[in-house]
Amino acid sequence: MVDDWHNTLRDLHEAAFRWALHCAGGDQRDAEDALQSAYEAVLDGSARFDGRSSAKSFLFGVIRNKVRAQRRRSLWRRFLGMDAGREATVGPGQWEGVQRGALVAAMSQARGKLSPKQQEVVELVFYHDLTIEEAARAMGVGLGTARTHYARAKDRLREELESGGEEWIAETTSA
Repeated sequence: MVDDWHNTLRDLHEAAFRWALHCAGGDQRDAEDALQSAYEAVLDGSARFDGRSSAKSFLFGVIRNKVRAQRRRSLWRRFLGMDAGREATVGPGQWEGVQRGALVAAMSQARGKLSPKQQEVVELVFYHDLTIEEAARAMGVGLGTARTHYARAKDRLREELESGGEEWIAETTSA
């Protein structure tokens, strides 16, 4: 069983790191730490896969939970003055940094206007090829909730791209 997980983790590593980076708001160090914790939990059995979802959606759920737990600990450390030297976390959407064309920039800007749950479901469905059902499991929400966030996200993205896409394209191509 552990060998199966080793192979699965190796195969999903790139997508898992991208998801961890998304969950960590672009903070690479937090993403790496959370990913390491998630891998340890899967391999030592403290995160148990029950087979009700795909291995990918299970792993993404574990990663999401590890990032959340890490953020809670970090907030407490900062509150108690134990983490004063740590640099500020980069906000959502800022980690992309590399301009990959005008349409990607417009889409990224539009995604930044989505709610956090909408951003999560879009990330999981569009970038990690999960079904909405698998995304719901990874997010820890019901299927109906995930469908609602997904539908609202698509509508909002369409509106943003139709209303501001041309302006964003002009800005990014002239820069």
